[in-house]
Amino acid sequence: MDSKSSGKMGLFTMAYYVSTTAIAICTGIGLVYIIKPGLRDTLAPSVTQSEEFHAPSAIDMIFDLIKNLFPDNIVSAAIQSSHTVYVKGEFVKKDSHGEYLLQNVTNSSQSDSNSTFLVQPDGINTTEEGSPIWTAKTVTRPGFNVLGTLLYCTVFGAVLGKLRPKGRIIFTFLVELNEITMNIVRLVMWLTPLGVLSLIAGKILSVSDLSGMVHHIGMFIATCMTGLFVHTVAVIPLIYFILTRKNPYKVSLGVVQALLTALATNSSAATLPVTIDCCERNLKIDRAISRFVLPLGATVNMDGAAMFQVVTPVYIAQISGVHLPVLDVFALGVAATLTSIGTAGIPHASIVTIMIFIANMGLPTNEIYVVFAMDWFLGRMRTITNVNGDCMGASILQHFFHQDGSNGSTYENSPLPQDEGGLAEILALE
Repeated sequence: MDSKSSGKMGLFTMAYYVSTTAIAICTGIGLVYIIKPGLRDTLAPSVTQSEEFHAPSAIDMIFDLIKNLFPDNIVSAAIQSSHTVYVKGEFVKKDSHGEYLLQNVTNSSQSDSNSTFLVQPDGINTTEEGSPIWTAKTVTRPGFNVLGTLLYCTVFGAVLGKLRPKGRIIFTFLVELNEITMNIVRLVMWLTPLGVLSLIAGKILSVSDLSGMVHHIGMFIATCMTGLFVHTVAVIPLIYFILTRKNPYKVSLGVVQALLTALATNSSAATLPVTIDCCERNLKIDRAISRFVLPLGATVNMDGAAMFQVVTPVYIAQISGVHLPVLDVFALGVAATLTSIGTAGIPHASIVTIMIFIANMGLPTNEIYVVFAMDWFLGRMRTITNVNGDCMGASILQHFFHQDGSNGSTYENSPLPQDEGGLAEILALE
């Protein structure tokens, strides 16, 4: 695609993804306060968070998001990401400038960077020697830096597209590498039934009181399922119908195989080859659109995860007897919108983010076991919601950018019509 076409499609795609994510968050917040699943069970309030723990603030999380957008090393971004943690120390005496010095800083188990600053917790008097203080440090943790890698690949692809004939060798190499990777994924997927059966069996066997657990989380599951059902069956199809004036359920019928694969794998990334194949083969979506929108959606469009990330903290607050102010709920919604963009399309990725939210809001993290027990099921429902939303978005772009319904030429990576001149130049040089 040329820069003009990719720019328009990129803006439209991101507007669609952000809008549907915001709607999903509003739906989740509304349902969890209407149904109130945490107030209908018998769980006792838990012990408050330990005073020896200082959770990162919302500002820290936003800064971490920005720092991860620009990784220092693209290779290290594939295996680790940056996070802000707090370590405890003490003030002991004043220096020559009248400032208190810090000593006995608790060692962090993570890799330290050179960026540190001091934070005074509420109610702590740091004018007395021996008073505790928290030091914020930027550390690296194992994990895929999705945002940084995605930004680098976007810039790399845009520059490669500008090179045209000169970049043809790199382009061909990446296309063949992608095909090899997709074939490997297809081979691995033959083991999916056995793997899913083992995962489900392990989750069931790890529960000591199955009947009691079902009683406690029944309303929580009902809340999540209601939100996912409304978003998948009503909200997204309504958006599709308003924009295209076509039957939205034909899109879902055309990608049934992808939805079943999402149910089995619990991963948008693992489902991606099947999703692309269904959209191109059954829905006749142009390759330039499907291979631009769907890989991006597998990483960015996490409507199900965003809804889950707001419902769970409110549910934990309800079973713990903690009242959340309106401002905290609003901040939770904004944070969920931002972090869902960087949530990996792999099983149980949302749990990590939820634990950060719960700790930051001062809620007991030991109640998260309630969510662990049934996340194997809810995660599959979230993945179906995400994949269905991706396919709807690709179909909407097909309507606006390729209304003739053509699927391009027989060439594997056919360009958009406005880029045919560039292809002619390449063929002439060859």
